[in-house]
Amino acid sequence: MSARRLLLIVGVIAIPCIAGYVAFRKGWFARDAENAGEIAKLGDKKLEPLPPAESASGWFQWRGPTRDGRAPAGPLRTDWEKNPPKRLWKADCGGGYSSCSIVAGKLYAQDRQGGNERVMCLNAEDGKLIWEYSYPADYTGIDYSSGPRASPTVEGGLLWAVGVAGDLHCLRMPRDAEPVQKVWSKKLPAEFEAPIPKWGVACSPLVVGDTVVVLPGGKKGAVVAFDKQSGDVRWASGSNPPGYSSAVVATVAGQPTIFAFLGDSLLTVRTDGKITDTYPWNTDHQGNIATPLVVDDYVFISSAYGMGCALLRAEKQGDEIKLVQVYARRGRGFQTHHSTCVFKDRYLFGFDRMTSSAELKCIAFDTGKEKEGWEVNGLKPGSGTIILADKHLIIQTEGGDMCLVEATPEEFRLVAKIPKVLSGKSNWATPTLVDGRLYLRDETQIVCYDVRP
Repeated sequence: MSARRLLLIVGVIAIPCIAGYVAFRKGWFARDAENAGEIAKLGDKKLEPLPPAESASGWFQWRGPTRDGRAPAGPLRTDWEKNPPKRLWKADCGGGYSSCSIVAGKLYAQDRQGGNERVMCLNAEDGKLIWEYSYPADYTGIDYSSGPRASPTVEGGLLWAVGVAGDLHCLRMPRDAEPVQKVWSKKLPAEFEAPIPKWGVACSPLVVGDTVVVLPGGKKGAVVAFDKQSGDVRWASGSNPPGYSSAVVATVAGQPTIFAFLGDSLLTVRTDGKITDTYPWNTDHQGNIATPLVVDDYVFISSAYGMGCALLRAEKQGDEIKLVQVYARRGRGFQTHHSTCVFKDRYLFGFDRMTSSAELKCIAFDTGKEKEGWEVNGLKPGSGTIILADKHLIIQTEGGDMCLVEATPEEFRLVAKIPKVLSGKSNWATPTLVDGRLYLRDETQIVCYDVRP
C-alpha cells in the first residue's frame, strides 16, 4: 500500500473522530450554563432561610431539626485552642456511617453487629445503653460493608430506621423497664421492585405530617409515603432508580413540597404524592448522595464523579411546583461527594471532589462559583463531614480530627484542630450538636465532647 493511500485512509478515519470529540467537548461544557435573568433576580432578592431551631427540638433526624446541617440554637465555646473540649464519655458500637439522633436526653444510632443490624438507645448524658433492637441483615454484594448508612428519625414516641438492605422498621419507644416494640416493618426492595445499590440503601426517613417518606428507587415506587402509625402505603410515586440521598420537605412558593434526589433526577413531589416536575441529573454510578439544600424558594444540588452542581428556583404554576434553572455547573463546578454543604449568609461551605483529594471550599450561592482568595491552610478533610453552629463550622475529617472554622467568606480561619478524636479511617458520620454537647462516631465508638462555655 502506498504512503499516499495510507494517509488518505487515516484521514478518512480521523476526521469524524476529531469532529466527534470536538462536539462532545462542546456539548459537555455547554452544560455549564447559567440564566442571567435568574441570577440577577436572585441577586436582588433578600433570602429568608428558616431560623435555627430551638434547642428543645434536639436533633431528631438526619442533618438536624431543620434538615439542612444547622445545629439548633444553643451554647458553643469557641476557645478550643486554649481550652480543648473535654471528652465526657465514650461508648463502644459496631460499624456504620449513620449519625446520632438526640431527643429528650437520649441518643439513637444504628450499627452492624455481625449478621445483624442494630438500633440502639443510649443515655446522652453518660453513654450508657438503655435498650437495643436487632434484626438480621444481608450484606451480600454491598461495598463498604461496615454498617448502616441512614440515620434514625424520632418523633412522637416512634422511631423509624432504614438498614443497608432496605429494611424499614418503625419502633415504639419503651417506658420505664418495658422492652422496645416493633410497630411495623417493610422490605423496601421486595415491595417496590427496587434494586439494592452497590453501596447500600442510604435514605434517612422523613416525617411529613402523618406520613413517613423514604426513597426506595423502585419500579413500583421511587418515592414512597407510609402511614407513620400503621405502615400502610399512602402513596408510591415515580419509577426512578435509587441514589443515596435523603428526601427533604420545605415550603417553597407558598406550597409544601418534597424534594427527592434519586439516581438520575431531582423530583418535586406534592405531599399527596403527585410528581410536579423532574430535573434530570444523571451522575455516574447513580452517585447522587448529598441531600438537596433548600434556601427560601431555591434548591441546591451537587454530586461528585465529575458531575458538578446546580441551583434551581421553585415556581408555582397552578397547584404545581416547577423548577427553573438558575445555573448548572456541570463537569467543572463544585462537586459534593458524601457530606452535604451548609448555607451561611449567601455562601455555601462544603467539600469539593472525592476521598483524600477533597478540599473545603467557599462557594457563592448566587452563582455557584468559588470565592476567590479563600485558601485553606492546615486542613485536609478528605471525605469529611460538616455542620453549621451559629457562626462556626464544625468539621470532622475523614481521618478523625475535630475542627472549628469560622463560617465567613472573607478568608479561611481555622480556629482550632483537635487531632484524632476518632480512631477509624473512614469517619463519614455527620457530627451532632445539642445543648453544648458534640456527638461523634466512627466504626467502633461513639464519643461525646463538652463544648459548653
